[in-house]
Amino acid sequence: MKTNEQFLRMSDLANCPEIKARTYTTQSGRQKTVTAKSAKRGIVGFSAKHIYKMIRQNRFPAPIKIDGASLWRLSDINAWIEKHSASSNDGER
Repeated sequence: MKTNEQFLRMSDLANCPEIKARTYTTQSGRQKTVTAKSAKRGIVGFSAKHIYKMIRQNRFPAPIKIDGASLWRLSDINAWIEKHSASSNDGER
């Protein structure tokens, strides 16, 4: 079965805070460096914790599971955004 559907991971949806680089010494005496990651704004602009809270409240599309991974259909997310942008525009009269 072939599909043209696109899927998103939580890292695509949610905001991610900045992570500063740091260096630490392991118990064996070797130095390890954790690289920095800049802050990233996700598609919906919420944290992962808030997205999962909205899923529990049936206010956000639930993910589908494929081989243990939680994935969201891009079409479901676009429909959710459209629905909420239309309802927020209705109040701006």
